[in-house]
Amino acid sequence: MNTLKFAANVLLAFTVVLFSCAFGLAGESDKQSRTSLAGIKGVGVVVEDLAQDAEQEGFTTLLVQADVEQKLRAAGITVLAEEELAKTPCIPYLYVNIFTFRETELYAYHITLELKQMVALIRKSGVQQSAATWKISSGGTVGAMKLRELRAFVKDAVDRFISAWKAANK
Repeated sequence: MNTLKFAANVLLAFTVVLFSCAFGLAGESDKQSRTSLAGIKGVGVVVEDLAQDAEQEGFTTLLVQADVEQKLRAAGITVLAEEELAKTPCIPYLYVNIFTFRETELYAYHITLELKQMVALIRKSGVQQSAATWKISSGGTVGAMKLRELRAFVKDAVDRFISAWKAANK
């Protein structure tokens, strides 16, 4: 049993280090990708389903979806419903993925926020595909009793997207 607990703690520590490294790279992606946001008037929002244990702690997909949409609307970015999104050139949507891993009373987490849109290959313009053109990610740990506080981290990531969008659409 102690070996299993030790292995879980090592995995948790490795996950935190890995996610922390990803956070360090996130700012660079923001700077390089800002121009891809120019001309986008509205976005859809897709929040990946959260882990069942996180949902049971009160950190729900619906809360995250509402938080993201509210922040975007408050910033003047139109939130596109599914039907509107399908009719919008480049089909831009903000993708939110929150990975959580629980170990006793501690959660490791990784939050990724990406603006995805249709892009074409330069070497073969007929080939189009949805790709992330702007991305930010962060990670860390939080106590199980404070898991809902991850909503603040998601809101911070959305604020960074909004800042990049505003800079590209002056």
